[in-house]
Amino acid sequence: MSDTDDLDAAAARLWQFAVALYEMEGVKAACLSIQARYGISISLLLGAVWAGGAGYGRLGATDLETAIRRGVEWHREIIEPMRSLRRRLRQAPPKGLEKTTERLRRAVLDQELEAERIQQRLFLEDFPAGCTAAPEPERWRDAAANAALYTRKSCPRPEREALDALVLILQTAFPDVSAGALAGEAEAVWQVR
Repeated sequence: MSDTDDLDAAAARLWQFAVALYEMEGVKAACLSIQARYGISISLLLGAVWAGGAGYGRLGATDLETAIRRGVEWHREIIEPMRSLRRRLRQAPPKGLEKTTERLRRAVLDQELEAERIQQRLFLEDFPAGCTAAPEPERWRDAAANAALYTRKSCPRPEREALDALVLILQTAFPDVSAGALAGEAEAVWQVR
């Protein structure tokens, strides 16, 4: 993807999708669960889902590495330290400065969210052109495969917790597709090496 206007528009659509999906029932808990257990970036995971569903195509292992490389570095070097600071501010505000510390924590949260937007932008900038995309009614398959491939990086075997979380996220994004079909598509990714 190279045209800046198109990239800006795509990044805005991705962010809107990610925020809306994250706020739907059960999705936040599923995302936080696999983030805590496997160290997965929620922004990149939801980006992988969106890219498949939006017709950008299905990533192979090499394509995935290309698409997430800078986003993973950004997550490690920028987002994780911000998140750590935000949590620290919540856990131990100086006595008598609780309200001031809470305002600071909220400001850090706002900046952390902006850093996640940048991470998604990096993902889109680096998304390989020419990935094969399923026909529109079947794009859920690309979304499931992309999400599972990204998750597989941190969870090499299809653990039940990871698969259940992915299926919940995917079924919320694609409510007309059965949980069984989504699980089957995701599980197939773990079988391919």
